[in-house]
Amino acid sequence: MPPTPDRRRLLERLGALLDDAARRGSLPEAATLRDGLRTLAEDQAVAEAVADSAGTLVVVLDREGRVVRWNRTCTRVTGWRAGEIVGRPFWDVLLLPEERDGIRKAFSRMLARDFPNQQEVHWRTRDGEARLIAWSNAALFDAAGEVDRIVSTGIDVTDRTRAETALRRQARRLEALAEASRVFAAGLDYKTTLDTVARRLSELIGDGALIRVVSEDGEWLVPVAVYHPSPERAALRRRVLLASPQRTGEGITAGVLASGKPLRIPHLTREIIRNEMKPEYLPYLEGVSSLLIAPLEQRRTVVGHLTLMRDAGGAPYTSEDEALLEDLAHRAAQALENARLYGEAQAAVAARDEFLSIASHELRTPLTALRLALENMRRVASREALESLPAAYVERVLATAERQGQRLEKLVAALLDVSRIHMGRLELEIEDVDLGHAVSEAVAQVEDEAAQAGSQVTVQGEPVRGRWDRLRISQVATNLLSNAVKYGAGKPVEVSFGTRDGRAYLRVRDQGIGIDPADQRQIFERFERAVSSRNYGGLGLGLYIVKRIVEAHGGAVRVESAPGEGAAFEVTLPLRPAVPLPGGEAAPPVQH
Repeated sequence: MPPTPDRRRLLERLGALLDDAARRGSLPEAATLRDGLRTLAEDQAVAEAVADSAGTLVVVLDREGRVVRWNRTCTRVTGWRAGEIVGRPFWDVLLLPEERDGIRKAFSRMLARDFPNQQEVHWRTRDGEARLIAWSNAALFDAAGEVDRIVSTGIDVTDRTRAETALRRQARRLEALAEASRVFAAGLDYKTTLDTVARRLSELIGDGALIRVVSEDGEWLVPVAVYHPSPERAALRRRVLLASPQRTGEGITAGVLASGKPLRIPHLTREIIRNEMKPEYLPYLEGVSSLLIAPLEQRRTVVGHLTLMRDAGGAPYTSEDEALLEDLAHRAAQALENARLYGEAQAAVAARDEFLSIASHELRTPLTALRLALENMRRVASREALESLPAAYVERVLATAERQGQRLEKLVAALLDVSRIHMGRLELEIEDVDLGHAVSEAVAQVEDEAAQAGSQVTVQGEPVRGRWDRLRISQVATNLLSNAVKYGAGKPVEVSFGTRDGRAYLRVRDQGIGIDPADQRQIFERFERAVSSRNYGGLGLGLYIVKRIVEAHGGAVRVESAPGEGAAFEVTLPLRPAVPLPGGEAAPPVQH
């Protein structure tokens, strides 16, 4: 770049004066001075050309901070041309407001001969972008030894710094994911794992963390873990969630659950809260400025979500936060699944142990009675003894042995049925069945049990014929009656059957202890019961077998009950269930 206009004019003027003096002869050495001046101008032009062609930024400032020199690299990096910058204080044009005071103080120290001096500062480009420049500063001094000019050379390190920052973030992210995986995998207790996941999410990304899972019926979001560094904020969140349960299809989380995609709201406003979220959550959400939600997915099914809430005053969640939460959500979902499976395995082992204990007791009782009956028979086995014994005694001993043998047979049959159901091998032999006849057989089966319990069984119904498995339908009625007698507290048991809405129904009602609504779902599962096995015998399989047999016929079973008000079990069956016969043929229609 040629000399600046002012300097060029000064050199031209000085050259003209020297030429005039030489013509008048008043300055004999004018020619020599003229040659030196030309050399000086050429040297300056070379220096300025070097500055302009250099890859570094070169800026020369006067003592007032005004720009004196501005090379082409400065123009290329910032977009500002020399004519727009030269003569203006650089901090008014180039510096970010938040860095201006600090740089002016540093400039004052340089005027006080504080050298060498290096610093990094952001320069604002013409289009408003902030570029980070690493500067090295030096000074030119006047004849009195005072700083006359500040010469600064700089390198744009924006891209390098961004790359280094990105690498550091990536390293921290990988470290966080590895640590989270270790922490998640270390816990097998479901509740402990949930609390650990929530706490680690808060620590890694912050601030408040919430985990909710979809309820078994798919209708509700159930809070399972709430964490916040502030116990007061965590307690407030728990109170709000408890007071206002949320359905899966309402609120801003509905889209996340439906799509399986994360959602990030960098700036959470009152309008968003009011229009897209539950208004009942406003007391807590008013203190939240940014929101981040990620789905919890297990085996391609969304089972819940993770939510992070940044407190007001904090930086908004970024796309990198979103990516990190998504990765953590995958790991958390796997950790929760592992903890759930481990819990189920523990529960299954406990149920197995309890079942073995109950089964051994149930099997031992009829075996003991049968053994005693056989011992009595052995004692009186001689012809003479038999002739001297009353026939009633012999009949009673034989009846006891037969009854206990039948009880053993029922227990073993129940266990065999459970095994078949579990293995998917419950086969039905479909035929024309009279429901009233099946009920009569069931009543006869429980006659002794009812007599011992003091319960009277009454039957009322209308003729119903359907195509079912005769033995299985009789087994359903027997199990329901046996259950009613066992828990009926010696009170009457009512049995009714008939047709309703084109389907057959069988209803067994007792007036016994009843069932708590919280237990009504579990009583149809294996080895489950609503009361202690110490007070009531049985393997806890009767209702489980009933439910599976009824469902195999295409029917349903339900219970109506309340504690102390008895229980009513009702079975409904299609008259012509869609059950294939051997050979693949469909069941023929019922003949009325």
